[in-house]
Amino acid sequence: MEDDERREVIVEFLSEATDQPVEPLVDELLRRNAEWREKARRQEEEVKQKAIQAVKLKEQDALKATILQQEGKPAKKQLSKEEKQARERLLAQYGYDLDEVVETADGEVEFIYKGKKDDKKSSSDEVLLPKNRNAEIVKQAEQAKRSQAQADHQKQVQRNKELQEKQRLEKEKEKRRTMKKEKRRM
Repeated sequence: MEDDERREVIVEFLSEATDQPVEPLVDELLRRNAEWREKARRQEEEVKQKAIQAVKLKEQDALKATILQQEGKPAKKQLSKEEKQARERLLAQYGYDLDEVVETADGEVEFIYKGKKDDKKSSSDEVLLPKNRNAEIVKQAEQAKRSQAQADHQKQVQRNKELQEKQRLEKEKEKRRTMKKEKRRM
């Protein structure tokens, strides 16, 4: 329906309902309707543009990943002086001693470390660093949860058995009553 036809229909409808002039109201309604449609069209277009950009970014990322795979080696991370010093401090703090620096055939530098367990340190170091028990704690919690669920299930099974027995006894009792009533009638 075109704007002129729409306008005529609205004017006729409203003028039948009221005696006051409806032209300004209809103009305002049509203007707002046009604004709303334009806004909806723009939003839809923005959503489409964002989707297109997202697809392009994904394609570029995929292309970069395939290029890196084709080269056969990942991009090397270059450490600044501060990062190297911080790394060395951490290694020294946690007791890793650098054994060797080996250059591979690719030209990359590999560091081979001697860990704490290779050093035969005193047991006082072991006391200072507590054992990581997270996995053990999680395992115990899961075991407790399982045993609790098992106990709950056993209770429920026992309760169901008792209820069934009670219902059976009630049925028998009711059966006897009806039999007595039947005998009395006769």
